[in-house]
Amino acid sequence: MAALGAVLFSTKSVLIKLAYAYPVTPVTLLALRMVCAAPFYLIAAKLAGRNGSTLRNRDLLQLFLFGLIGYYGASFLDFAGLAYISASLEWLLLYTYPAIVLFIAAFASGRPVSRRDLLAAALTYAGVGCVFVNGGQSGGASRWPGVILVLASAFAYAVYLVGSQRIIPRLGALRYTSLAMLPAVGGTMLHFAFSGAFADLAHLPAPVYAYGLALGLFATVLPTFMISAGIARIGAAKAAMIGALGPVATLLLAWIFLGEEITAVQIAGTVLIIVGIHAASRGDRPKV
Repeated sequence: MAALGAVLFSTKSVLIKLAYAYPVTPVTLLALRMVCAAPFYLIAAKLAGRNGSTLRNRDLLQLFLFGLIGYYGASFLDFAGLAYISASLEWLLLYTYPAIVLFIAAFASGRPVSRRDLLAAALTYAGVGCVFVNGGQSGGASRWPGVILVLASAFAYAVYLVGSQRIIPRLGALRYTSLAMLPAVGGTMLHFAFSGAFADLAHLPAPVYAYGLALGLFATVLPTFMISAGIARIGAAKAAMIGALGPVATLLLAWIFLGEEITAVQIAGTVLIIVGIHAASRGDRPKV
């Protein structure tokens, strides 16, 4: 379950790049993704909440805040960044979020950053540097906006993970994830409304609707449920390690469907990132 979920998540970048071959904006594509995914999360939230604990005002505030940050904010920044950089580079930049979590958690708990964490971060970002040198189909300064946007997306997702640690054990991962999607859908649709693109929604090319549906179902809903099921059976630490399949799968899928080149330097960078995340995951994670 965890492995299939990681591979399905990795299809997101490729699907977005394929959709960008047509006249569609990042916010429109994100809106299609959210609209397709929302009904499934509504059903999951209802089913998971039947015997769950009562939602407090504080819970509702956290769900609203972290849903906006972790799903709307991170997703929009990611979609926007993919307009500038390749799918393989985007996924590897996103995969730096565990290293970012280390530093946010250390800051939030007031503890010093350990040598293991510093080594993990150094390996991770050395890997990103290797991939950045040879990654992407567009070169030079044109890649920097995409790099900044995707790293900002990774930071937003890391904030979401750290901030969600206290409420998830009480509500359950599936219920929390499903409920947090609702403000994300609201934020996306509000952004979409202000973009003035509602009139264009009914006139998009047919393949864009297909990619939007695939993003919502196969790159969002199914992997979320699969990874939750995997965590329930093997634990979060092992599931996170299996998640290292994601960057590798993205490299291969981008090579097959987008024609993106795979170089020896990219492979070395990918290995460094995965080793860095492995080193970080072996340490004891603090509770914040």
